[in-house]
Parts: sequence; C-alpha cells; structure tokens
Amino acid sequence: MLKNFNPVRTTALACLLCAVATRLSAADPVTVVKTAAAVKKSAPGLSRAGKGIVEVPRQCAQCLSLPLGLTQMVFSPLPEVTFKDGLKNTGRGLVAPFKLCIAVLEMPYEVVCGLGDAAGA
Repeated sequence: MLKNFNPVRTTALACLLCAVATRLSAADPVTVVKTAAAVKKSAPGLSRAGKGIVEVPRQCAQCLSLPLGLTQMVFSPLPEVTFKDGLKNTGRGLVAPFKLCIAVLEMPYEVVCGLGDAAGA
C-alpha cells in the first residue's frame, strides 16, 4: 500500500489543498468569521471525542509495561537497571488490561457525547 508513497508529492498536495482552502475562504470574510466562531464553540466537544479515541491505543501501549517490568526485575543487577523501576512497570502492566477494557467500553460514549456537544454548540 505504501509502495508508491512519495513524501514530496504528498507535501505538494497538502500545500495545494491549503492554498485552495485559503483562497476559497478568503472570498467571503463573513463566512470566515462565522466558521471561526462555530469552530471555537465546537472545540471542547471535538476535544472530548478525540480524547476518547486516543485513550484506547494509549492503554494498549501500557499493557507492554508488564514484560518490560519483568525484564527489568530480572536484569536488575546490571547498571542503570533498578528493581524498583521493574516493580513499578510490572504494577502498571498488571492494571493496564483492566484500564484498556474500561477505555474500550467508554470510547463510544465519549465520542458520541463529544460530537453531540460539538454539533449542538
């Protein structure tokens, strides 16, 4: 899928889209002001929806703390590796699957409520 990925072409396309959007929005200043006001009002709702979506991968990454902590405890006699850090990471890793389940169950609610707040603003 990314075999034909060209960063120069992607950057040029993004710049072209920004230029077109700027040109279209500069045509009517009243529309620009109304759009900016609508975006400002809907920002908290969109932020809530984004936080709900981002929480799932964050908690998924925290699940990797368990093997990291166990490895740190095993290699604690080595310099720069402490048993205390291994215990902390092991504790985080043991709690992480439960937090992941909660985040997965809360995500649809947060997204729907956040988008509802953004649309109602």
